[in-house]
Amino acid sequence: MPDDELLKLAESGKLRGELRSQTDRMLRDRKSEAFFRNFTGQWLQTRDIETVIVDARQVLQREAPPDPDGERRRRRFRELRDRVYETLNEEEKKELDEIRAVFGQRFRQPLRAELTGEIRRAMRLETEKTIERIFREDRSLLEVLDSNYTYLNEALARHYGLTNLGVKGGEMRLVELPEGTPRGGVLTQGSVLAVTSNPTRTSPVKRGVFVLENLLGTPPAPPPPDIPPLEESSRGGSGSPLSLRQTLTLHREQPLCASCHNRMDPLGLAMENFNAMGMWREQERGQALDASGTLITGESFTNVLELKRVLVQGRSPEFFHTVAEKLLTYALGRGVEHTDTATLDLIAGKLKAAGGKPSVLLSEVIDSAPFQRSRATSASTAQPRSASLTPVSLPADLTKPRLSP
Repeated sequence: MPDDELLKLAESGKLRGELRSQTDRMLRDRKSEAFFRNFTGQWLQTRDIETVIVDARQVLQREAPPDPDGERRRRRFRELRDRVYETLNEEEKKELDEIRAVFGQRFRQPLRAELTGEIRRAMRLETEKTIERIFREDRSLLEVLDSNYTYLNEALARHYGLTNLGVKGGEMRLVELPEGTPRGGVLTQGSVLAVTSNPTRTSPVKRGVFVLENLLGTPPAPPPPDIPPLEESSRGGSGSPLSLRQTLTLHREQPLCASCHNRMDPLGLAMENFNAMGMWREQERGQALDASGTLITGESFTNVLELKRVLVQGRSPEFFHTVAEKLLTYALGRGVEHTDTATLDLIAGKLKAAGGKPSVLLSEVIDSAPFQRSRATSASTAQPRSASLTPVSLPADLTKPRLSP
């Protein structure tokens, strides 16, 4: 709700001339934390981190050294399990019981990491506080893509393996990242990495789609029908498991899949060194991970650090346009329509000219005709407090979610 100062300015007819200063004031107010939480949750899907399903045991198992005996045991277990128990002879029943005992012992062993409620909340706050700092301090929005800092508490720092940074306690704090670290920017934060994964493994496809939709504004088309899931084509001719990179290469050989996967896969594979819980890893199933790639537009990179630089240096216009669209959508409480195109292009152009300053983005959205008209429509359907109450007296609504979760 608008506070007393906003209402007084509205009733005196002076609010329109004070919109920018009032926006700055509201950003300094603690109540604006709701805006950062809700806008970040909607734009970057951080609100999903607390409910996303991740099987930590299976995720970590993919990073364990090759275990031929374990693979043989699992195959034999499946063979015996799929038969009617009564048809097994005594030796086979004993073998099945022994395998179950081995599996049970392993499942009782504590895991080196899990996606606990504490870690999930810290991941969400890491991203929210990053966005909050960029807006409050009017830093370049390009820091969403890459930055030399993040927010951690002791538990999250330990989860990431960043125990050398001296982070102690449960409170989230601003941390400067060492030079050359792959961390920095939302693509390396646990909230995004977990939400864009499958329950038992990473998903380069989901991660690539996330970048295209939420950072570059070029969502891919829906997949064609009758295309088998990746899991159904995840074994080679010898029956040995294929890496995700190899599986996706097979997918791209299908003409119906190639056009979209050529755009998605390089982006998602660049993040393969982060597992489904946002932890760094060097290998999967005994094979060294390859995070290199070439975008469909020709830019090449060898890892996620270089990909972030490619996005910052070469894709900032698309990124600024996407952020402008996301905030305008949030402010209007509806999707951007064809009639909003000119306004959106104008906002994005001014944002680019300003080097990605959030203050410019906010002021242009609030000053825009679609936002002003939407406030006027809202005001005309409500009983006014005063005859001089202007339609633009509601910019404080930016601190509340407008779209359904």
